[in-house]
Amino acid sequence: MNKRSLLLAVAITVTTVIGSQPSGNVSFASPLREPPSLSASFAELRADHFHTGIDYRTGGVQGKDVLAIDEGYVYRIAVSPTGFGRALYVRHPSGYSSVYAHLRSFRPDIEEYVIRQQYDRKSFTVSLFPQRDQFTVSRGEVIALSGNSGGSSGPHLHFELRDSGTEDPVNPLVFGFGVSDRMRPVIDRVILYPLTRGSAVNGSHGNLSLRTVPSDGSYGIAATAAPVVFGPVGIGIKCWDTFDNSSNKCGVYTIELLADGLKIFGFKADRFSYSETRYINAHIDYAARATSGEYLHRLHIQPGDRLSMYDGHVGRGVLKFNDDAEHEIKIIVTDTHNNRSWVTFRVRSVSKPPVPPAEISFSKVIPWGKAADFTADGIRIHFPAGAFYDTLWFNYKTRRSTNGFLSPVHMLHNETVAVHDRFRLSVRPDTIIAGLENRLCLATISNKGVVSYAGGKFSYGFVSGEMNSLGDYAVTIDTIPPSARLSFTNGANISGQSQFTATIRDEFSGIQSYGMYVDGEWILAEYDAKNNLLICRPGTSGMKENSMHNIELRVTDNCGNIKTVRSEFRW
Repeated sequence: MNKRSLLLAVAITVTTVIGSQPSGNVSFASPLREPPSLSASFAELRADHFHTGIDYRTGGVQGKDVLAIDEGYVYRIAVSPTGFGRALYVRHPSGYSSVYAHLRSFRPDIEEYVIRQQYDRKSFTVSLFPQRDQFTVSRGEVIALSGNSGGSSGPHLHFELRDSGTEDPVNPLVFGFGVSDRMRPVIDRVILYPLTRGSAVNGSHGNLSLRTVPSDGSYGIAATAAPVVFGPVGIGIKCWDTFDNSSNKCGVYTIELLADGLKIFGFKADRFSYSETRYINAHIDYAARATSGEYLHRLHIQPGDRLSMYDGHVGRGVLKFNDDAEHEIKIIVTDTHNNRSWVTFRVRSVSKPPVPPAEISFSKVIPWGKAADFTADGIRIHFPAGAFYDTLWFNYKTRRSTNGFLSPVHMLHNETVAVHDRFRLSVRPDTIIAGLENRLCLATISNKGVVSYAGGKFSYGFVSGEMNSLGDYAVTIDTIPPSARLSFTNGANISGQSQFTATIRDEFSGIQSYGMYVDGEWILAEYDAKNNLLICRPGTSGMKENSMHNIELRVTDNCGNIKTVRSEFRW
């Protein structure tokens, strides 16, 4: 089939998204003194989001000088126990902004300002927007020290470049930043997906995974014969990139899919918006992520996928041949340094169905783009119009509880279908204990049997909440308060110590809030959530020295259970 006949075989929709390109006169300094070594790249595939920046290695240690990439001013400072942790946001005259995250500390004057604001607001978590002339920075100036704060899994610097007008993250590697990359991307595997009940690959309605065979940048597939396809078929790919001086599997920059020489799909990681990052669940093979943890690029676009990184497509990237012939498929993958790899293989299309359409068991058809309600005994669900990326043949079942739940286990389809916009789930408990209604909540049970808190509140006979995934749900109760323990014994003398700690933990619903009070006054306690640790530095509080003090620590979980610890110490 030639290019023209392929165009006639599919419904044609051509779109082109042009990412921002740096101006030729824009240049930035490196945010670290050391030669750059990256552990993650821009738009790398992550759970429920694309990676919004690049990650610099810091040699496994904290406290490296973090440098301003250009002159400018600090327009935002954020401190959180999760996410970016300590983060600094700087606006530059070029029209770009830079973000430095997972920091250990800020420049001394910024650090002092943040502590004052935390005491004024009586909160460790703050998001601050100083005046434009309050904290100016010079190119190459030390503005912070690197750390491991927030949701970081190890010491590193998360760095972002953003369009100042839109706050959209843009790919820093397009600007270079001194990063060296002479390595071609790796193409590990190609997947063929039958996309309709009637579609088939090699006479089956299941996916076909094809291992690649490398040869000097180019790849073939390890199949002895061309796969046979019928009906609409999509393609997926498992690929990654590496950088010099790093073995980490990072994200790629562009992907192109060609059928008989015609580009029918393109992906280009130049920029995207925070509002669209959850569309990653439409872009990836979500079922593969849910079942095996693998991240695979779909090279075909689902109806509800609004991701802006698609760089032109024909027929949404779907293969749809109406003949009995062989066709050449080529996938080209590049990185930001123009290193290029490709895989070429052939498929054989057939014009008659090789097998009957697949049979589907379902309870309700939920058309894409339309709201829908589902009701059964003891359960009510409202799916908003944007809940799914494609029409869902929704399947519902129940099973008896074997884990002491207060309702049957309601099986909402399965975990392999992505949810974009949260849906409203209400489940009626079989048992309600008077006085403990506010301790009722929903639990989700994974396909491996792991029970996790899912939120929800009791009202009008149901426990209701907003859910962001399908799967198994049941009502449970949480009456166990968090645990809390100070690092010193009652009456201890900790004079001369710069800090003391407390360990707080909740085994189910999680920590909602905490408060530490010394002599009845709120005192700043830094919350390191991933280590269940509170860190208190008395020297920042104005606490009287060489005196005995009373301390009270109150910790509340998400079901309202409270743990209070009281003690005395000398400081």
